Amino acid sequence: MVLLLTDVFLLLTQILLWIVVGLVIWYFLSKILDRKFLGLLVLLLFLAVIILAFFRGGIDEPGSILELLWRVLSFPLTPFGLGLILLFLLITGKVAKLARRIVIAVLILLALGSIPLVAYFLAQELEMEAIELIAPAPPLEAGSRQVIVLLGKGTTRTQLRPRVNPPPTDAPPVERAITPEQFDVLGNLHVQVTEHGDRIIYAAQLYREETGRGTNPLIVVSAGRRSDRLQKEGENREDVSEARDIQRLLIQNLGVPEGGILLDHNNGNVRRSAEEVKQLLQNQQVNFGNQIVLVASALNMNRAALTFREVFNESRIIARPTDFYTLPQPQRLLQVASGRDLVEREIQITDVLPTADAFYISSQALQEYLNSLYYFLRGWIKPFQAPNLSRPPTTTTNQSPQTVPNQQPLNSEQSPPQPSLPPQGTPPPSLQNASPPQTGTAPPSADEFSGNGGDPYQSPSYGTPPGQRW
Repeated sequence: MVLLLTDVFLLLTQILLWIVVGLVIWYFLSKILDRKFLGLLVLLLFLAVIILAFFRGGIDEPGSILELLWRVLSFPLTPFGLGLILLFLLITGKVAKLARRIVIAVLILLALGSIPLVAYFLAQELEMEAIELIAPAPPLEAGSRQVIVLLGKGTTRTQLRPRVNPPPTDAPPVERAITPEQFDVLGNLHVQVTEHGDRIIYAAQLYREETGRGTNPLIVVSAGRRSDRLQKEGENREDVSEARDIQRLLIQNLGVPEGGILLDHNNGNVRRSAEEVKQLLQNQQVNFGNQIVLVASALNMNRAALTFREVFNESRIIARPTDFYTLPQPQRLLQVASGRDLVEREIQITDVLPTADAFYISSQALQEYLNSLYYFLRGWIKPFQAPNLSRPPTTTTNQSPQTVPNQQPLNSEQSPPQPSLPPQGTPPPSLQNASPPQTGTAPPSADEFSGNGGDPYQSPSYGTPPGQRW
């Protein structure tokens, strides 16, 4: 009891000291410094973060001071943050007459983004770009492996893990304490997936399909350290990375052997993922035959594929998007589907009523456009590039061949089966008892603003992603 009171006293003392420090800083900034100088100081701080982002390739280290600072400064750049600030200015009346009209116009545009029909249109345009990137995979070179790169950031949730230490014996009593039995149940749960968990399931499906073709596939999971996971004493970066949880899910629930997985723990954004994956393949001396299968969310597949093409200069990037929110327009399917195969979305009267889900998806789409603009300004992608992501065939001069056991190369007359497009749908509610899907079946149904890729424009989450899709 004495120890508990001491801890509370120390905590209150720390809080009071932080309050005192904050008040002193606020008094200094508001009373001593000139307002113009204060505004200039904030502007210089903002520019300093942007310059550091350019020189460092992005504020992509989860939990770092620069990353947290950027998330705060970039909050007004998000649709949600911009809407809150403009609404505050409108309510307080601290805007001129002309500016008031501009604020109202912007708020109306943001409100339109919460209408399902508008959100569906914005997402459909981006996902159609991803569909146009889909092309059949050519046969691999003899002696090479089919590498499947999974951009896995944001696909799993932080959760308890199986126990590695004995239960404490001198823990103080607390209210509503977790029992050892409850901890064991929670610690041995299957890996909890987010609504972007489709990517993991689809990567496992592609692995089984490639295994059936005899290409000795390899999944490279690119997912960095969790920014919301406190690293404890004795843990290293790899122990708290999301890639480790994805590996556990692939092995325990989806039937992928441990030897068929490589982990990239240094993921920050899509560009960093491409560079780290390339370096990892070189270090492991993996002969990937100048061909990469890329699994990413449909919303950001276009940017991801173009980025990987720039990094893997002489390689073919085979886009395999998943995590769809929308269906292709019916007129685009008339030449390939009819009758029951022509799946169409039925417009409902509620599609004109604003919803939180629609606003979330509109925000994701708008943020992806801004991310693409940033990548263009950095020179990482080029605008108006053709969807064809193939490169001229070249020899693997800088790769060390790797002996592939039991590989059956495809002969020149055999054409590999066409992979099917993963359909839209909701993420799986549970994978605890999931059995690996059969080859050829579509998986049940991810940037960077939303935490979907960790790019410099990343902003704090403003709500739990909706669990329901169109």
